[in-house]
Amino acid sequence: MSATPTNDDHDGSASTSLLSPAAATAYSILYTLLYVGVIYLSPITRPRRGLDRSSTFVIQARVRGVTVVTMLCVAITSAVVHYSRSPSSWWSTLEFMAIAHITPRTAWDILKALLLTAVLFLGPMLEQICTGSVGTGEGFANGRLTWIGWRNYVVAPLTEEIVFRACMVPLYLIAGVSPSAIVFLTPLVFGIAHFHHAYEYLLNFPGHYKIAMLSSIPQFMYTTLFGWFAVFVMMRTGSVWAAVVVHTYCNYMGLPSLTVDGPRGVLLAYWVSLVGGAWGFYRLFWTMTESPNAMAVFT
Repeated sequence: MSATPTNDDHDGSASTSLLSPAAATAYSILYTLLYVGVIYLSPITRPRRGLDRSSTFVIQARVRGVTVVTMLCVAITSAVVHYSRSPSSWWSTLEFMAIAHITPRTAWDILKALLLTAVLFLGPMLEQICTGSVGTGEGFANGRLTWIGWRNYVVAPLTEEIVFRACMVPLYLIAGVSPSAIVFLTPLVFGIAHFHHAYEYLLNFPGHYKIAMLSSIPQFMYTTLFGWFAVFVMMRTGSVWAAVVVHTYCNYMGLPSLTVDGPRGVLLAYWVSLVGGAWGFYRLFWTMTESPNAMAVFT
């Protein structure tokens, strides 16, 4: 797979940039440290033994922290992009970052990305519909979002996509890194950022290093795989909002189960829908992410 930047407003190679790939990586590491490190600044949010990270006051405090960090990262990247591209207004800078690049086509692009993701989760989605469990999972109470729901389905997708996608990808584009490399390399930072959960686990279960690592590695793999898809969606649609919506949906669905309750026929139907959904996702992958607003052209 090869890719080249587009020649429109998203093209960061159209102007000479003083930003190097190493500098873009340094910014990415800085953003990761800020995003994760902010929860360690306050005694309320700092991981410690016995802390319930899902308690309301902890969630609220962490939401405030990551919101501030997100705005700071947007300010830093927009300043770097603004002064690295000439001519460049602040609005066009936000468009280049896929935040303000909104056209009549954007809503359709977001819907297509969501439908593509729903195809991948065809099995779990049908299971929820058949069991009447839609809107009854973690983060919901009486059909409404709890603070856990706000964290999982609103704040986390919004802030993580803006920081790890909208603030990082443009830096690599203007640094001349190929879009293909951006898709596969930048999500590694996103995956590594989740390793701090191993530290939280060890605080509550000292000495259980093996279990902490075994639980963190699958999470790293899943978040990295999702990161590949999210970066690809943002670059193909030119909108970080498509990645946010997809992120929310994936957080809600979670990892697909390998089995379901019920007779053998139900399990067979579930597996057929799982395999069929994966096949449909593969077949529709390029078509459903195509957009004239793309940040890069993949060929």
